[in-house]
Amino acid sequence: MPVTELVFFTAALGTITPEFKATCADALKVQDEWCSANLPDAPRGHEARGAAMFQQTEDPAATLLTAHWESVSEHEAWIASEENRRVFGAVQEHIDRDRIHYFHIDGVEAISATEDAGLTPVLQSPVVSVARCFVEKDKRAEFEQVYGGVRSIHDDFAKPYVHRGGWRIEKEEGRDDVEQYVMIGGWDSVEAAKEFPNHKDFSTYAEAMKTVMLDCDVKYYRRIL
Repeated sequence: MPVTELVFFTAALGTITPEFKATCADALKVQDEWCSANLPDAPRGHEARGAAMFQQTEDPAATLLTAHWESVSEHEAWIASEENRRVFGAVQEHIDRDRIHYFHIDGVEAISATEDAGLTPVLQSPVVSVARCFVEKDKRAEFEQVYGGVRSIHDDFAKPYVHRGGWRIEKEEGRDDVEQYVMIGGWDSVEAAKEFPNHKDFSTYAEAMKTVMLDCDVKYYRRIL
């Protein structure tokens, strides 16, 4: 099953400098070369692999790197490689090393480069949201049932942008009893996304989701690589 990698950095100088961006661009290039040499079935090119760099709209120091992998173990092979150690060492010169965390989303390639006609992929979206829905561990199946029943309300509002999601694999430290369902998708703007509560069917969606969620955290990003 595919997984989507999300890596969160904080820029050491309070924003993403041209030097930091160039270092990440080099890292993506090296990762592409490693994938071509070691993963013969992997898509060619970083966009096809969902590999990209985003800057958070709320905090210019907050950085998100993404990629698709066939499995967590495939990603771990890249992490263990000499090539990754070299480029990540260079990246670390630009970030707060105490504020790095990453996880995988199970069973989904969320960072799309292409979509069916009339739909806009994530990598072409002006703004991208990352929504983390916090769910009690024993309500996971109930969440899937409830969300499945009202998802079309959100998806219809978001069109032509496509939103996909899945369960976070690695538990958040200190929250072993809480699952996270992570949804990613595009928008025209942050303001457009925040118009959802004005949708005619929003109350139906919100009331249903409140029965199976503890909370929901949404952050917005713009692609820069």
